Amino acid sequence: MLKLKHLKTSIYCITKVQTNDGEYQIDIIAEFVALSVDFKVIVECKRYTRPVEREKIVVLADKVRSLGAHKGVLISTSGFQSGATEYARQHGIALLQIFDKYVMHIQNSSNSPIDHILLMEFIKRSPKFNAYQWATILSDFPDKQIYPSETMKLEIKEMILKQYNEHDE
Repeated sequence: MLKLKHLKTSIYCITKVQTNDGEYQIDIIAEFVALSVDFKVIVECKRYTRPVEREKIVVLADKVRSLGAHKGVLISTSGFQSGATEYARQHGIALLQIFDKYVMHIQNSSNSPIDHILLMEFIKRSPKFNAYQWATILSDFPDKQIYPSETMKLEIKEMILKQYNEHDE
């Protein structure tokens, strides 16, 4: 458990929680105080080879209700079936997809649908492969990404926004 006392935040990773209707295993529970109100967010992580099905969203929505959480978030490495995204939209579940090195907000109550379209366009126009630089000492993780460069990513983003704004006029 990680407790950040100054922020009045608690984060629990892979924990079991007992409620009046049973025991649940939760990947992440984040509790925090904002505007003198206690909030609880439940996060489930799925690393599947195929898109997440609707049933996984139904289970998360039930956990949110049973635990008295304010928000449920499901993170996937393989996307979501259309029934899953529709159920999540109707029940206020945020969906995130880890795509290569990007986090794509599939659905979030604070996002507009255009965010998803712009991000998909960015991914489509980005290079298919990335190059990373490792330090001279052996390490499991690279020091930095060298291709595409930050400048190249910024140019792609500006080009997409320019085309979108021209189309919108």
